[in-house]
Amino acid sequence: MATGHARNPWVAGLLSGLLPGLGQFYNRQWGKGVGFLAGVLSLTVVLSSSVDPQALEQAVEAGKTPDNLGLIFLLLLVSFAVAVWSIVDAARTAQKS
Repeated sequence: MATGHARNPWVAGLLSGLLPGLGQFYNRQWGKGVGFLAGVLSLTVVLSSSVDPQALEQAVEAGKTPDNLGLIFLLLLVSFAVAVWSIVDAARTAQKS
C-alpha cells in the first residue's frame, strides 16, 4: 500500500473495533471497508429480525430455552468473528504501510 503516509496500527485497529470497516477506511481501502461494514450491518439486520423480544422474554420467564437460541448464538459468533477479522486486518495493513 503506497499512500505516502504511514498509518498507525493502533488507530486502525481501534477504529475497526468501534465499527468494522472504519479501520479500512482509515487505511484508504475503500472497497474492503465497505465490505466489512456491509457484512456487519447485514448480520445485524438478520440477527434483529430473527429475535422476537417478547417471545424471548416469555421463554426466559417460563424457564424454557428459546426456540431460535442456536441461530442467535451462531449469528452473534459470526458477527464477533467478522469484527475481530476487521480489527486484525486494519492493524496489519496499517503496519505494512
